[in-house]
Amino acid sequence: MEAQCLLNTTSSSDAAGASAISTLLFSTLVTNLTESQKSLGNPDDYPQDSLPGLLKEYDFIVVGGGSAGSVVASRLSEEKQWNVLLLEAGGDPTPTSDIPALMIALQDTDLDWQYRSEREPGRYLGLKDNRCKFPRGKVLGGTSIINFMMYVRGMKQNYDDWANAGNDGWSFNDVLPFFKKSEDMTYQPLLQPNADNVTYHAKGGPLTVENFTPTEFESKFLKAMIEMGYEHLSDINAGYPSGFGTSPATMRDGRRCSTAKAFLTPARFRENLQVVKFAHVTKILINETSKVAYGVEFKDKDGKIHSVSCRNEVIVSAGTINSPQILMLSGIGPQEHLANIGVKPVIMNLSVGENLQDHVMFTGSVFNMKKSLDLDASDLSSSDTYYKFLTQKPNLLSTIIGIPLTGYIKINESTPIEKPDLQIYFLVLLANDTNGANALSKFMYFNDEIRSSLVKAVGSNDFVFAIPSVMGPKSRGRILLNSSDPFDYPLILTGYLSDPEGADINTLLEGINFTERFLNTEEMKSNEATRWQFPMEECDGLEFRSRDYWMCAAKYLAITNYHPVGTCKMGPSSDSNAVVDAELKVHGIKGLRIADASIMPSIVSGNTNAATIMIGEKAADMIKKQWVSQ
Repeated sequence: MEAQCLLNTTSSSDAAGASAISTLLFSTLVTNLTESQKSLGNPDDYPQDSLPGLLKEYDFIVVGGGSAGSVVASRLSEEKQWNVLLLEAGGDPTPTSDIPALMIALQDTDLDWQYRSEREPGRYLGLKDNRCKFPRGKVLGGTSIINFMMYVRGMKQNYDDWANAGNDGWSFNDVLPFFKKSEDMTYQPLLQPNADNVTYHAKGGPLTVENFTPTEFESKFLKAMIEMGYEHLSDINAGYPSGFGTSPATMRDGRRCSTAKAFLTPARFRENLQVVKFAHVTKILINETSKVAYGVEFKDKDGKIHSVSCRNEVIVSAGTINSPQILMLSGIGPQEHLANIGVKPVIMNLSVGENLQDHVMFTGSVFNMKKSLDLDASDLSSSDTYYKFLTQKPNLLSTIIGIPLTGYIKINESTPIEKPDLQIYFLVLLANDTNGANALSKFMYFNDEIRSSLVKAVGSNDFVFAIPSVMGPKSRGRILLNSSDPFDYPLILTGYLSDPEGADINTLLEGINFTERFLNTEEMKSNEATRWQFPMEECDGLEFRSRDYWMCAAKYLAITNYHPVGTCKMGPSSDSNAVVDAELKVHGIKGLRIADASIMPSIVSGNTNAATIMIGEKAADMIKKQWVSQ
């Protein structure tokens, strides 16, 4: 009896203990999950809105809190004696923006300006309304919140060309320290000096750079490239990369590391940095007689107009589309165009809005391959995948399938080896992923016929986009005002493939030929890769895969690579197309600089976000050097 009582007592006690432990473990799990979820796009990570405490005057006003503006504002506020105001047209990043795999879903949301190009003859025939989509970030962190996160700097020669065009201080050796200043590279092998004893990467900066979570597709595609004779690159950002390798990403522990997270989060408690969100800048205040910028005007989220003065400088970092728009609304731009629009007074006649460049890419080179044994479309939406992402950090949600592998090829013998003709990307839709097909169609802005055909095609096989992108485009577009209303979107004229000698379309066709050769590799044959055809009315009567067919297809599916630059061109005063000088000061205007991708005189050979962050770093450094001593 005593033994039985003891057993009963012990069992009861053990059960109670197990229950208590189970409750504790469950409570801990829920707490950890809640904290992990809170860390995604947590508004407490970003500066609070300073509109209620807005001052009448600041030392510096930064317009735009994007890829460059976040950097400039953060770096200037390191000087405690300066009051810095950052004006951003959007708000805080959302939780979903932290999840790399959800990148495509961020476009056409409140985080995106949702720009569209104008209709242009013979272009965008496969897109909605025959317009090209132009996503630009409208949020703290700007386009670094909605981009593919690829950390690609371009070629050494790109920056040497800038310097050789009269922009002293912008050679590769000049800008490399500013790339490294930002960077916190987590992949140890890239922190070692190369054979030339050059170290291209650094640790300890605010911007975390790490590797995407790999999948089997990148490995398969790389095997095909090596079979074709291309080099496997250990670092696509070193020297003169020619070949294929994996791109590092602006991520931290498998989550997006935007410039807002990298630069504004550490600065959010600085008393000398004020940030006003949902602040739409309508114009820069400029003294017409003295040609001195002395402040800005903006409208807040409630529609109230504010005028704020600055003692030292206004720095416009609103991006390739918004920066020229703001300048032109302020009376700085092509005199005839501003007069026709009704902007008065015209304070400075400069080629603002001209020189628009982009890496036009072709999205019509697609094929099926046998289904992955390791990945399934259901993995992308399963609760288990999200649970693991929240608890174990990097997993399938920490990548965009196919994107980590990229590479450069040279197809024109007259092109210097230092400047490749094409960059190649891959994007994968898993078998039966009709939701992904719809999302990708929305992302690429396919019209209903193209979208419907893609959704139907995603069946039992995986579906791959092999995307060639023109690196050194000869074609130029422009940004124009639609009216003098600052809330009226500007006109975007891309000019894709319009160069009179046809160099760009010939390069693009060679890129398509490259994808043909890629399909013929033994690696791709072993994966049963077969070409697939989009329905395109004008092309249907042409021989599929012929040169004439691809020429026709380019009119349908040659689109933006989301890399617009150049509309406030950097160059000496002797350059009639230059808007800013080598210190990014607007020609003829005192107290006004531009610091973003719009200042690039020529587009870099690669994704543009890393270069834009570098521009922000260098701009802040130049500003400090001028004003700290004063």
